[in-house]
Amino acid sequence: MNEVVDSTLAALAILAQISAVVVVALIVAVTVNPRARASFAGSWATLSRQAVWLAWGVAAVATIGSLYFSEIADYLPCRLCWFQRIAMYPLAVVLLVGRVTLYAAAFPLIGAAFSIYHIYIEVNPEAESAACRAGVPCSTRWIDEFGYVTIPVMALSGFALIGALLVLAALAGRRAREEESADTPAA
Repeated sequence: MNEVVDSTLAALAILAQISAVVVVALIVAVTVNPRARASFAGSWATLSRQAVWLAWGVAAVATIGSLYFSEIADYLPCRLCWFQRIAMYPLAVVLLVGRVTLYAAAFPLIGAAFSIYHIYIEVNPEAESAACRAGVPCSTRWIDEFGYVTIPVMALSGFALIGALLVLAALAGRRAREEESADTPAA
């Protein structure tokens, strides 16, 4: 069972990586290309809302996956895993309840930084600090799917997609407000 879930979550991480690239390409296209920007005219508000909901979905799946790893698969989280959880778990709540993209944007940035450092430690275990070696070493690879997908790679994939979606939501929200103010006659 663990192998099926590990492979499924790793495949979702790869899907998140591809999706993050597509979202970033969309952001660049609507930022630099007036034609691409015009194709979304009138739907900016909907795009903004959908991007936040998608970001929440990614955060929820990442949170559930993290809890599965520790509570069902019995993979003990290391110190860096805890820091990544501290950045991911609030996103599942804030994006569902508060839906405040500006405040939520700090979490994927901080979480991605910890994920990148964790990946570095996995690749270079000799660089692991004494704090990381205490308890469960941060260099422990509980899973290694598709030749590169480990738990911190999964977390980084989620943080990257959430971050890209939040940027898209903020950009689309700004465009929606601009369209709304342009449609409102001056008093």
